[in-house]
Amino acid sequence: MYIHATTKLVAPVLTPLSVLEKKYRWGERNHKIFSRFHKMQSASLFEHEALPDLIIRLLQQLRAECDPGLFRQIRYVAWAHSLHAVSPFDLMTGQSGGLQALFGDRDIEFFSVTQASCASGLMSLKYLQAKMSAAQQNNAPVCGLLITGEKCFHRTVQYVDQNGYFGEAFCATLVGMLPSVQSLRLRALHIQQLAAYGTRMRSTDRESENAYDHAFLPMMTETIQKALEAAGRKPEDLSAVLPYHISPVTFDRIADRTGFGREIIFHHNLYTLGHCFCSDAFLNLHSLLARHDNPAKSQCMLALASGVAGTFGAMVLESESEGNQ
Repeated sequence: MYIHATTKLVAPVLTPLSVLEKKYRWGERNHKIFSRFHKMQSASLFEHEALPDLIIRLLQQLRAECDPGLFRQIRYVAWAHSLHAVSPFDLMTGQSGGLQALFGDRDIEFFSVTQASCASGLMSLKYLQAKMSAAQQNNAPVCGLLITGEKCFHRTVQYVDQNGYFGEAFCATLVGMLPSVQSLRLRALHIQQLAAYGTRMRSTDRESENAYDHAFLPMMTETIQKALEAAGRKPEDLSAVLPYHISPVTFDRIADRTGFGREIIFHHNLYTLGHCFCSDAFLNLHSLLARHDNPAKSQCMLALASGVAGTFGAMVLESESEGNQ
């Protein structure tokens, strides 16, 4: 499978950590953890915009930026998210006119994927791959579209705890089974689960929390190793690691355990956007490719995600020329 294009939607003005502290009153202890330990600086916040409007803006932006021919090949649209809701796709009666006009196709299939929590973005790629592969057998070139991002800020509450705080940033990723100009090859995608922790989405206790914390690094290390093995690559082949936005210290530990250098971890969005649920890997990919001083299209990149219910994912991306060597 190939990634043809990515488009991101981030608040034009980021909200500083000091403003968020006052707005949501999360307490001095949490603020010290965020600012000193996690080195958090800000978050992307769309305070007044509704989710359906943001998704429409994102898709309009993608249509304006990507190859029109590829956009017309979109047949499957998946929205990957962590919070338990299927909006806006449960409101298709009201939204269908705008979406059909946007895509120009009444037969596009829409899916909402949330079972893997913050790893649902990578899980959705596997699902889109299966759908496109089946359609490809009919010799009809088709594309899939992955939407990541969701609303997490509200007037009275912000999803936050001492381990991290959350942001609102969206990404649209256009994928297909055939390469295109400047496309990236998804060389390997590995998903695995700690099935015993599925109950964490509805109940938990201190014993299970500790067990999950102890299992986290070994399981993520194993997931990375299996993804690299499937791609035929070694840790030293990596040029960039795209994190999801949790503790920077955690990624230093993952680097040490796995064997890649800490210096290749792409940190910029880690400090500035907040944890944007399923969007993190794709936002970082977009930002890395947009950097003029970083020829990322010739690199071997690793992107990671993990869901609170115990789903771990890793994907290896390369340029078409690099992947065929």
